[in-house]
Formats: sequence, C-alpha cells, structure tokens
Amino acid sequence: MSMKLMILGLLMEQDRHPYDMRQAIKQRNWDHAFKLRDGSLYYAIDQLRENGWIEATEIVPVPGEHRPDKTIYRITDAGRERFLELFYEQLGQMAYPQHPMMMAMPFLRHGDQERISEIAAKQLEVCRKRIAKLESGLNDRGKIMPNSSRRMIRGMLLYARAEEEWLEEMISEAKSGLYAEIRGEDGHWIPRGTR
Repeated sequence: MSMKLMILGLLMEQDRHPYDMRQAIKQRNWDHAFKLRDGSLYYAIDQLRENGWIEATEIVPVPGEHRPDKTIYRITDAGRERFLELFYEQLGQMAYPQHPMMMAMPFLRHGDQERISEIAAKQLEVCRKRIAKLESGLNDRGKIMPNSSRRMIRGMLLYARAEEEWLEEMISEAKSGLYAEIRGEDGHWIPRGTR
C-alpha cells in the first residue's frame, strides 16, 4: 500500500503528528496489511509537504534536551485531490500471491526437508499470532470501527487463514519428503532414491 495514501487518508480524519500517524496505523492493525517503516513514513511526509499536498499547522515544543519539536500536519485541498487519485488507483490494482516464501518454493528440492518444515513451522507460528491479534482487535473494537475498516480486517483474516492452511500443508509435505525430488530419465520429477 502506498505510504502517501495512508498518510493522506489519516490526515483526512484529523491533523496529526507523524508519530501519531504511526501509532494509529499500529493500533488499527493496519501494519499487518503492509510493511511500516519509520523512514518511509517520514520520507513520504517530506514528499507530500514539498508537493503542497500537506502543510504544517503547528510546531509543538517537546520538553527535554535534544528532543525535536513535534510538527503537526494537515491535508491541503490539493492533497484531498491527490488522496482521491491514489485511493482509486490503489483500489484498481490487481492482486497476486506475494508470500515471501514463494520466491524460494521452486527450489525446495535443493534444501534439507526437515529444515524446510522447521522454517515453515516458524512462519505458521507467526501467522497464527497475527490471526489471534486480528481476531482480538475485531472482537474488541469491531463495533466502533467504520464498516470499511472492519471489511479490511476481515479480508486480512481470510488471507491469514488461507496462509495458515497453506503452511500446514507445506510442513506436512516437507516432512514426508515430497519436495526431495530429482528429474528422472523421462524428464518427470520423481522422489530421490527411486531412480
């Protein structure tokens, strides 16, 4: 998801400081839908400001030595137009599976099958924790969320549950040695040791 879209969308709600934006994203569990990096957040804010899509409304001094002042930003009229452009562009993007493990999947036959199952088990554990956190957030705050946010979290849950099933099958298949295969003389892939 575009960090610029996220920032502009949050500023459509109210004026905010970058740290407040970051906290809102985490509290709403949106960080499970995309990667959140502080550097990309601040870089996007700088770009939005340079393009005139957001502007500083207030600088709040922070007590203590070596602590930077907090700059509060608001969206401009041009920023509202840019938000809608990014919003409709994002909605129109086509999806395809993007799990990081998929890049390595075609080469599983070259790896230790037990280690592959162990790595997949760690991924499964993280996936299940994500599911629990999303379910908890939906149960705790679902009634006070906008319908669109509730729909997003339900979509994230459906993806996570599909990932959970996929990882469970992968663990089972790796443990059975299914991926330990070689190309036979006829060009078909066969389990190692059956040549």
